[in-house]
Amino acid sequence: MTAHDRVYLVLQTLNSMGPGLHPLRRIIDESGVTKSTVHRILRAGVEAKHLIYRAPGRYGIATDVANHRPDASVHLNLPHDSALDRETTALQRQTAQVAMAFSAVLIDDRPGRLMLNHSYGRRGDFQAAFTHAAVNTKVALRYAPLTADAAGLVILSHLSSLDSAPQSRLMREIRSEGYVVTQSPLPEWKMLGVPLWRGTTVYGSLAVMGLRAQMERNRSEYAAAALACAARLSARCELGSGAMRLAG
Repeated sequence: MTAHDRVYLVLQTLNSMGPGLHPLRRIIDESGVTKSTVHRILRAGVEAKHLIYRAPGRYGIATDVANHRPDASVHLNLPHDSALDRETTALQRQTAQVAMAFSAVLIDDRPGRLMLNHSYGRRGDFQAAFTHAAVNTKVALRYAPLTADAAGLVILSHLSSLDSAPQSRLMREIRSEGYVVTQSPLPEWKMLGVPLWRGTTVYGSLAVMGLRAQMERNRSEYAAAALACAARLSARCELGSGAMRLAG
């Protein structure tokens, strides 16, 4: 099992327990992941404000799941965040595509990106595509390595560890253009990603996802809209305390 598999397994276990706070021991037992790893993952989630902690040793999804709107989640079970709701909804309406926000999850040498919020408006085709997608596709949309798609690559291209290392042509192009377009986890859907910043540190990404023809035809317009939205989110710095980091 890879590091990002363990992160998703722990988060999936916590989601399956439902609203409220749950004891660390139960999360460990039901996830099957070692105590030290579960503790690091949960602690990182709390630092990124994706999870909440209450003594003694109880964890839950940030903002009670009871306040979450099922019609807007496509069963992704994402926590509510007012700033992200406003901006992803605004981006979705401006582009008429699917808008998503991700946090960087820096786990040893296997960094990933975790979806924090999304809005799809009246895009019933997205809801249908997600509903009928394979399980591994659904997992990849929620959590994936930074190398998997545009949402992760824009984070990877700006990590400080790359500043002193030789960069690939793709990384240089992303830094130059400010965005990148790739295939998304859903077949026939493409993804455009832009970075989210806290000062000079990249801590997440914003993505626009749509059908291939639409994304290719309106690429520059979607990029401009996403970059403007990302600038507002970066200024507010309301995606938590930064990228989720787990020590080795």
